[in-house]
Amino acid sequence: MAALGARLVALSQLLAASALGIQTRSASEAIMGVDEQLDRKASLGVMNRAGVTQYRGHAFHALKGAKRADGKFFWPDAANREEQGYSGAMDLTDNVSWGWHHPSGIYNTIPVGSPLIDDQLNIYMGADDAIRKFDITGEIKWSYAPRGQLAAAPTLVAASSRRQAARLNSDLNAEEEDMLRPDWAKDNATSVRVFKDFMVGDVVKVKPGLSYRADGKEFYREGDQGFITAFAPGDGKDMRAVIQWTRTGHKSALDLHSIKNRFVRVQSMNADASLPPMLVGSTTSGYVFAIDLENGEELWATWASNDIAGVKGAVAAKDGIVVVATDRCTDRYCYRYRNQTNPLTPGNSMVRGLSAADGSAVWEFKTMAPVWNMVPLWGQDSNVMFQDGEGRMYSLDLQTGALNWKAGGDIGTYTNAAAAYSSGHNAVFALGVGYYDQGIRPGHTNKHCNPYVAPGILVNCFTWPGARGWVRGYNATSGRKLWEQTTPEPPASAAVLMLNSPSLHTRLVVTMGYNCWHNSPTQIWSLDPHNGHIRWLRDGPTLWSGQCAGDRDGADIRRAMGGRAECHPNSWSTPVADSNGDLYVGNQVGELQKWGSPTGLTRDVQLLSTLTTGHAFQDAAIAFGNGVMAISTCTSLIVLQTPANYFANETWTVTAAPNVDGMPGAPNVDGLPEGFIPSEWRVNKGDA
Repeated sequence: MAALGARLVALSQLLAASALGIQTRSASEAIMGVDEQLDRKASLGVMNRAGVTQYRGHAFHALKGAKRADGKFFWPDAANREEQGYSGAMDLTDNVSWGWHHPSGIYNTIPVGSPLIDDQLNIYMGADDAIRKFDITGEIKWSYAPRGQLAAAPTLVAASSRRQAARLNSDLNAEEEDMLRPDWAKDNATSVRVFKDFMVGDVVKVKPGLSYRADGKEFYREGDQGFITAFAPGDGKDMRAVIQWTRTGHKSALDLHSIKNRFVRVQSMNADASLPPMLVGSTTSGYVFAIDLENGEELWATWASNDIAGVKGAVAAKDGIVVVATDRCTDRYCYRYRNQTNPLTPGNSMVRGLSAADGSAVWEFKTMAPVWNMVPLWGQDSNVMFQDGEGRMYSLDLQTGALNWKAGGDIGTYTNAAAAYSSGHNAVFALGVGYYDQGIRPGHTNKHCNPYVAPGILVNCFTWPGARGWVRGYNATSGRKLWEQTTPEPPASAAVLMLNSPSLHTRLVVTMGYNCWHNSPTQIWSLDPHNGHIRWLRDGPTLWSGQCAGDRDGADIRRAMGGRAECHPNSWSTPVADSNGDLYVGNQVGELQKWGSPTGLTRDVQLLSTLTTGHAFQDAAIAFGNGVMAISTCTSLIVLQTPANYFANETWTVTAAPNVDGMPGAPNVDGLPEGFIPSEWRVNKGDA
């Protein structure tokens, strides 16, 4: 039955539902009630009204109701994983448990980013039309339609996040810089409490009929809200409150004796705000939003900019700050070295830090070149790192947005890749392509692709198959360049992983190949993160179509539905590894691959297993949890069963063990230890 179910998954990715005889119903019929309960009990291989098809019986019932006692999420975002402590699927074909695609048709929506897995093994899947929550068995819990199409992969944010008061930086206007003198009392009691009624972190609202403009800029107007970030000495003995305005992003300062006349306090944020766990995302219409994980209700939505270019990169959050790329490039000055009157190349010009409590603006940073596939990386000392479209690395202070350092980048170039980070090496790795005037062949130059020669880089000078790329390692604290490695194809993705080739050594895995282009070859490289030396390399599949797998088949349907015609992902998804050191990665020809070395020797690295879906995989496509592996393609969500770590590094609590097949206390479920007792069960580190 397992093998049959896996074949059905592969076929369902290739063919329409009607071709398989799957029972489909309109989305409007998917109403909670008796009918849906009957759908959940449908035969294996029959799609229910929510678009879920089960391929194995009772595969995950033993894990339903399990919860991590430490409260951490298994897979909260597209990057920044803290560990690879979970096993992957032994066989990518035989271990498929259930799958989902849009109930009205396989091409009716496009997933965005990798699945996300919370502390209870619930799975969240963002897509162009909605964000959906599934439990571990495939039962849909809720769906949320955002204010526009998702612009980037969303992220999960733990409970009890709160807004952090932004520290002052050099981004203030001249008037504020003059009054915020370095001799003001940093430890003054007014830095905590002010004028009896106002405190740092308080949210204030402008009273009717009031506004303020200075130096040609509007700071606030009637009804605007902002929050107090600090207090500074004013003229004489009086103090001034520095207020950050959410709508305009500007800061203004006001004497305390006047603050009551202009503003009213609407919320106090000095104490920790008790916030539920949430999912945060962004949309192409310019909104950044947060929804409650429990019920899918919207907690807040902020209009961060007019437009956000998508769909690439990810939103991320840490220490109460949401980091998101905004402000789609709309003029030729975004790409100042290219000869184009319109921004034909997509990208965003701003990176913003927002409060996780209410979405209010905390800081903003304008990059030298637009960011495209921006995946925030958490460094040491509360820093956030990312790269722009030219491969230039940035390190910012997470709380203020102040620039720590920037390094590298080849001006006028364009890459789809995102940077990778290694906390153990305190190093960040940027990916990019070489200058276009060098040409594809060694020693060949093209004067029309020189960024310094008028009229600049012509439109046909771009990244193509065969274009040379590079990987550069930088010290994450100082930005000092450590090493550089040249690649024969444009880099696609990278990750620092523990591989079993050789046995459990840390490697920087770099995939390469130009995406969605005819005759585009691909490769996988394993590099030493200390010096960039190649440890092993393997050839990947060559794309013989002019589009990524599945894009041509679904283009007309997607256009008819009013969505984007193509998924157009990178040539490879971001590679991930399991606790055994095996490497998992999806590619643009529609194959999920598992690589590893059975002997632990580098020369024996080989392709161990393959799942053919017929559709390309997302840039971030793979997520792990305890006993589960979730995959996102350009059409579907696929969930595989993996060996569960019942003696993992974290404490587990199962409050109600299942009674499966009438066998109380000892359910016959794959991967469940024999003699499982249906009561409170805790396993602590060291019990194994």
